[in-house]
Amino acid sequence: MNILGIIAEFNPLHTGHAYLIRRLRLETGAAFCVVVMSGDYVQRGEPAFFSKYLRTRAALLCGADLVLELPLSVSTGSAEYFALGAVSLLDRLHCVTHLGFGSESGDIRTFQLAGALLSEEPAPYRHLLQDFLKKGMNFPKARYEALSAFLSKDAARNTFSDDNTLAQEPVQHSDISLSPDEISGVLSLLDAPNNILGTEYMKALHRLHSSMIPVTLKRSGAGYHETINLSGSASAPAYASASGLRNAFLSSPEKTDALLKDYVPAACRALYLDALRQRQYVTFEDFFLPLYHTLQYADAEMLSRYQDVTPEFSGRLLRLFGQCSSVAELCAVLKARHLTSTGISRALLHILLHLTEDTVSSEKKLGLALFARILGFRKEAKPLLSLLKKNASIPLVSKLADAPSYLSPAALFQLRQTIKASELYRAALPGGQPGSEYQQHIVLL
Repeated sequence: MNILGIIAEFNPLHTGHAYLIRRLRLETGAAFCVVVMSGDYVQRGEPAFFSKYLRTRAALLCGADLVLELPLSVSTGSAEYFALGAVSLLDRLHCVTHLGFGSESGDIRTFQLAGALLSEEPAPYRHLLQDFLKKGMNFPKARYEALSAFLSKDAARNTFSDDNTLAQEPVQHSDISLSPDEISGVLSLLDAPNNILGTEYMKALHRLHSSMIPVTLKRSGAGYHETINLSGSASAPAYASASGLRNAFLSSPEKTDALLKDYVPAACRALYLDALRQRQYVTFEDFFLPLYHTLQYADAEMLSRYQDVTPEFSGRLLRLFGQCSSVAELCAVLKARHLTSTGISRALLHILLHLTEDTVSSEKKLGLALFARILGFRKEAKPLLSLLKKNASIPLVSKLADAPSYLSPAALFQLRQTIKASELYRAALPGGQPGSEYQQHIVLL
């Protein structure tokens, strides 16, 4: 029996996501679709627009059979950490046969080549990467330049034997041999958001020696950061980007009905409309005061303990945060050539949520995803749940109150950290009521 796994944020789910689920299910012949989804905070370093429970319901309405929550440290990590943690969770279920994802490329062969090459990280490539980072480049730019130099015909004729010494042959490493067109294709994967994540998924599959079969579907419609045309002067693209849809909801509430009709699956429109009318959504700005308060009582040594926060960054942050009255202002004053906007947001989020580097290092040693928490499922998926209970090598969490009786200390710490962050999220919802995560119920359709 084929079972499809999809890693997602659905922030929020739109018609492009619904198409992705539908097409991937058809192409893989999947009997069930398991979605591993970010909880109340997402990989770009900010709170999710809608709560994880609303997004879970949307996913189930649009073709998912089961939604599992990514632990907080994974959902807010770098692209590499996010991918490795999410793929690890799916792999540890021991029943998911296919890993599906959308990409700007749509060429699975190129992803497999890139993943195999980058998962091995030959020493010459690592040295080049460090050289470019020392020049002040941010990581995405440095990685692109390092890989380009590593694969370039002029840079050592681009062949490295298994002991990473140079050899004068066509471009190859271990059992990987790349033509000029393939080199160009691999490099093209490092400059588009979904391609980058797809490459990280391939790296994770290689590192975990996973048997899951990767399948990708080429994206169509608006690009990842593309805004939505609200002028009415042109027809709407087939699919919007999630960021474009979020921004349109915020900037043009008077056009909510049109946005829902054009870009949201019919099954989710009433759900979104109700949430928007009741102000059941957040942005990072809703968390500025608790972040500011945290920074008031912090010092450079304390901040440097948090994930993705360097001593240099913590020093600049302490000097500058008092000048700012919003998260947007804070991100703007912290901007630097060697830092991406997402990297800045992610560092601030880790400070807000008290995610330390020590915690992340410990989780890496244990396999990142230490449990699988069920957020929601369809009644028809009960056979899938039985299969997971029989085969999964990590505990399934359905009732939080029972978790301490069977989770390891490390898994329980990871779960409680995720719970605390979600309770902060609930408290920040302008139209919602603060409350315990233990009082929330699994979404059942």
